Amino acid sequence: MPNGFSHDHDRLKQALDELTSLNQIANAINALMAVDKITQVIIDHCLKKIRASQGAVFLLDEKKVEQVDVFKTFIREFSISSDKIPMHLNESITGWMIKYRTMLVSNNPDSDDRFKGFKFAPMGVHSILAAPLLTKSGLIGALVLFNKKDGEGFGEDDKRFLGIVGAQAAKVIENARLHEQEEKYIAIQEEIKLAQSIQQGFLPRCGLKTANLDICGFNHPAKEVGGDFYDIVKLDENRVFISLGDVSGKGIPAALLMANAQAVFRSQLFKKGEIRIEDLATSLNNLICQFSGPGQFITALFGIYDIPSQKFTYINAGHLPPIILNANGDISQFEAADLVIGVLPDINFGLNEILLKEGDILFIYSDGIIELYGKNDEQFGEIRLAELLGRSRNKDASTICSSIFQSLNEFRSDCVQSDDITMIALKILER
Repeated sequence: MPNGFSHDHDRLKQALDELTSLNQIANAINALMAVDKITQVIIDHCLKKIRASQGAVFLLDEKKVEQVDVFKTFIREFSISSDKIPMHLNESITGWMIKYRTMLVSNNPDSDDRFKGFKFAPMGVHSILAAPLLTKSGLIGALVLFNKKDGEGFGEDDKRFLGIVGAQAAKVIENARLHEQEEKYIAIQEEIKLAQSIQQGFLPRCGLKTANLDICGFNHPAKEVGGDFYDIVKLDENRVFISLGDVSGKGIPAALLMANAQAVFRSQLFKKGEIRIEDLATSLNNLICQFSGPGQFITALFGIYDIPSQKFTYINAGHLPPIILNANGDISQFEAADLVIGVLPDINFGLNEILLKEGDILFIYSDGIIELYGKNDEQFGEIRLAELLGRSRNKDASTICSSIFQSLNEFRSDCVQSDDITMIALKILER
């Protein structure tokens, strides 16, 4: 009877010790702690309770959990007093864990058939205890202890305790990772909003209207930030500079290149002396060639409209040709174009001229208009655009742009806008 009582007492004491340790771990972990802090708390408490000399938490890359051959350690944490654990040891254990997803106990790993051909002794590893970190979404990693201090190796009590900790730790770590991802997402969204605000600041706040001229521009990016740009700058009482460009790609990379292009134009326009749009083209082209990455380039159409002569002198760098709608409703295009900007340095760009008349509308646009997809994978196309312009010849520049965008939205319906939409309408008023 005394022996039985003593045995029950020892079991009760052991259970109480385990509960105390589990409670200490739970109390030490804050719901808002970072993953690396959580893993350190878990390791330190497990080393103390199980009396192991070293420990680690190996977390798998969420995108590659099922692929052993491309396993990547996401985080590695160690006891403060321990040496670093070699990466190939990590891969050997986690590779086994990915395959079997169960507790691992090995008190003589060099003689363990589960690790044939792998030598642990040279790394100072004499015993291993590992618990899988399993959640509803699957295996997220492993909690591993090395080298039991008493020399007897890890026992069943150690295995049970680490298994309990591993089951609870997996949930806590997964929640912490989700929280970190949410915080990163929120931070990225804030940065994108700031980038969007900055980018919109590069674009003209309004059009330009005089007794002889009515100009309006419009831009609607496909994403939060885009690669299209346009500009309307009154140089003096007789001249207006207009530009419209389309940077290859979308999103932040295209937006950065767009900002550079805008900066080059603005810096050159306000220099003292004569403005030569050939020099503008050369400066922009050489800059983009120097700093852009592979596959990055810009198509652009830019030039100066002279009010007294009603002449638009421009350069077309691989862009869509401008459309001219005359007072009678006839449409014409000027097809001449040079190479895109950012492919070859030190190339010469040719000048083009269009003589406009009263009532004429000059329309410049990006391919996001004609390549917009609607239902049945049908593109908006040049014919629809020409018909819209024909019906808009009696409208002012702002109404032309807004009515075209409205028609594009109606055509697109619930289909995704795949590219930026940008346009400039320049109308010669009757004197």
